[in-house]
Amino acid sequence: MTYILVRKTEDEEKTALRHFLVKILKEDITLDMIYSHPDIHNLEITDKLSIGIEDVKDFQKNLIYKPFQESAQLGIIHDAQKLTHEAQNSLLKTLEESTKETIYILTVNNEKNLLPTIRSRSRIIYIHTEQEGEEDRLDDFFDLDLISQFEIVEKASEDRDSSLEFINELEAVTKTKFEISIKNGNIDGSKKILEDLKVIQKSREKIAANCNRRLTLEAMVIQLKS
Repeated sequence: MTYILVRKTEDEEKTALRHFLVKILKEDITLDMIYSHPDIHNLEITDKLSIGIEDVKDFQKNLIYKPFQESAQLGIIHDAQKLTHEAQNSLLKTLEESTKETIYILTVNNEKNLLPTIRSRSRIIYIHTEQEGEEDRLDDFFDLDLISQFEIVEKASEDRDSSLEFINELEAVTKTKFEISIKNGNIDGSKKILEDLKVIQKSREKIAANCNRRLTLEAMVIQLKS
């Protein structure tokens, strides 16, 4: 499988890439681990303006083996708009022949800088700064103090739609934590997260039933924090 992450700035790329890897590998990935994980291989050229065919061939050599500890290995090409026409054609053959054990991720400032044949074989994901900022905020939500959490709740409770959106996003973060906990064999932690998911679902039902939004969300946060 091949993914194209379309971003505007390098800061957006790193943040979105980390979130994306967490979802794929089902484990907590730090920015440092993008470059140190045994099953993540990077092609990143900073000392010249283009990525040539020899760069691609050297990169491909890292991906001929089976994954070391994950179900799939990842090949990340940063700033894929730097790929020359020849390099993209060389990469295309690899993308066509790749197995489920290998996932390619190309980050690019504009997907039209890649060959149509590469785009047609990839899933294109657009990175939006506001959206990524929201994900960052909710990823750290459980680490915040209660006052900071209530400030976020106050804004989210302004209307029914924003309340439900907040609950959905918090549920998505919690589900990711559950998957990571299961993968790491943390049985007790997994049971607690399952209970948290039930609390979130009940809160969703209350919001849908037009209960007081702010009180419902605040009560949910207190229960999740206990």
